[in-house]
Amino acid sequence: MKVVVVCWGSTGDVYPVLALSERLLACGHHVRVCSPALYRDKVLEVGAEFYEIGVAFDLSEFHAAMDAIIPKRDPTAMLRLIVEEGIMRRGGKWYQDCLAAMEGFDIAICHSVDIPGQEAAIRNRIPWLTVTYCPGFIKCLDFAPYPFPNWGRIFNAIVWKLVQLRLASSIDALFNQFIASVGGERRRSVALDGMYSPHLNLIAASPALCPPADFPSNHKFTGVWHLASPAYDPPSELVAFLEAGPPPVIITFGSMGGSNGRETTEILIDAVRTVKQRAIIQAGWGQLGTPETLSDIYCAEYIPHQWLFPQGCCIVHHGGAGTTASACRAKVPSIVVAHHADQPYWGKQLLDLGVAPRHLRRRNLTAERLAKRIQQVLDTPSMTAQAQVLGGKIEAEDGLTTAVTLIESF
Repeated sequence: MKVVVVCWGSTGDVYPVLALSERLLACGHHVRVCSPALYRDKVLEVGAEFYEIGVAFDLSEFHAAMDAIIPKRDPTAMLRLIVEEGIMRRGGKWYQDCLAAMEGFDIAICHSVDIPGQEAAIRNRIPWLTVTYCPGFIKCLDFAPYPFPNWGRIFNAIVWKLVQLRLASSIDALFNQFIASVGGERRRSVALDGMYSPHLNLIAASPALCPPADFPSNHKFTGVWHLASPAYDPPSELVAFLEAGPPPVIITFGSMGGSNGRETTEILIDAVRTVKQRAIIQAGWGQLGTPETLSDIYCAEYIPHQWLFPQGCCIVHHGGAGTTASACRAKVPSIVVAHHADQPYWGKQLLDLGVAPRHLRRRNLTAERLAKRIQQVLDTPSMTAQAQVLGGKIEAEDGLTTAVTLIESF
């Protein structure tokens, strides 16, 4: 097949579909990956054809957007801002480039929120499949949308209906405004049901992390998609730091940003020192870390999670789907500091599975609160034991093979 894969979002959204692209190539398919120039080298590294979407990534604009998103308490207002900044503002250019990239191809694979990419596939009259990383956003009467409790199917149906009505007046209007601007047909309940492919939506998440549910037939669990890291040769300073004491606390907020990196770093260091632990802090897009050399804190730029995470006693992270899966696969307990979107959902799942304390909201992060959770993990050996069991289950999955089989069957 000639497959177009459209990369939308942060590294946590993009790297799994690059892993899928790599596997599709290995199975003999022709794969073109459409993405901004930010991911060009990574696309070429997996061996796919690169097609640039001419939407530049501006870190200062990203920080400004995150500064606006993080303080919001209303999930709908938060989602509206994400849609406005991440999709609507540059959606026209995204659509036009995808439209050109998909010409002559057999099938398109897009993120479930990538409405411009989906509309480009529709205009090219080729089937489009979607990818999602969080089953908690898929309407299903076996559970209520987060953070509502599961009080049975009747209650769940009422809550989902209320959510649908709320989204229709806010988010759906935005999506349909864009769809109309490119000559597409209005969709019903775009932000709930209509964003997913009616043919096949691949849920690239581990069933071991999610409660069982009877999803509509177009939604299929595959398991997690891991993009293997190249062989990593750690710097001698990092090796020396790890050998100089017990396993440290690993801290990474990945692609989460904001302009207060220095302030956040001070909170993280104070928390770790309060519980008399060592730590490794990854800079990420939030530019965390300190230029000073500290005996108990190692600040780093890029270290592959597959290498780094197993070195720690626990992992403090933002709760993104990819980072959550990597932490679980490393068989290490987590502490989630949720910034937005699906991250509180993953924090709740890890709590329910016994591998993490109750998650923190980024807007409520203090050294005292984080220190309390680190100490809770250190004082609860069952979290580490349960993380070992959970990691074994995820390790046994072959999400990429399952995904390719579903795509080829379709």
